[in-house]
Amino acid sequence: MKILGRIWLVWAGLWFAIWFLLLYPFFYLLLQKQATFRYAHGLRKLWGRLASITGFIIPIVNYETEISKNQRMVFCPNHMSYLDIITCGTYLPGFNFFMGKMELTQVPLFNIWFKSLDIPVKRESIKNSHSAFLKASEQMDRLGANLIIYPEGRIPDDTPNIKFPFKPGAFRIAVEKQIPIVPVTLLDNLKRFDSNTMNGSPGRMRMFVHAPIETIGLSIEDIPTLQQKVYDVLSLQLRKHHII
Repeated sequence: MKILGRIWLVWAGLWFAIWFLLLYPFFYLLLQKQATFRYAHGLRKLWGRLASITGFIIPIVNYETEISKNQRMVFCPNHMSYLDIITCGTYLPGFNFFMGKMELTQVPLFNIWFKSLDIPVKRESIKNSHSAFLKASEQMDRLGANLIIYPEGRIPDDTPNIKFPFKPGAFRIAVEKQIPIVPVTLLDNLKRFDSNTMNGSPGRMRMFVHAPIETIGLSIEDIPTLQQKVYDVLSLQLRKHHII
């Protein structure tokens, strides 16, 4: 079965790259100025859908409640696979950008996102982290966009377990802007692609977009409580589906 899984990974990875290369000239043009970033993100969603179809990944997205298209928010998904980036970028609603690890700026061609719309962060550097979160906060205002950030900071060594406590940056932004935090549970991406074993399989990609957690009236002192609320939502859903 491992051999079949690796054959599938080669197949899916090949189509991932083909669609990206075909769309790259349009990504490049649309990411040259902020006025067209929104269209670039729309094209990124198309890329993700095409890659999903040709990679035999079946998206199943469920919403606990209706998500307002006019409300800025911070999406906080659990992190278990590099596939999370594609699925969150593709299937989360609205105009969004990522904060991701600095190493992504070294990935050829793909790094175009982290030189324009998305924001890299060097988490081991307090100065760089502070600067990156300030930039993310300003970009949310400037673009009217939502932020996607994995509050664990990285894929945990014992994934699918959740690394807790979370990094505070996403919660600080939400509290300072008095905008909602939206927990997002990803259930199947470790089965689809496990970067530790380099194995995977086609199949469903279940995403649960939970009800927004409001931050109106909260202050910086409330961040630990807010972190716990998001953790409880994510871990409950993972347990409900026997992932952890």
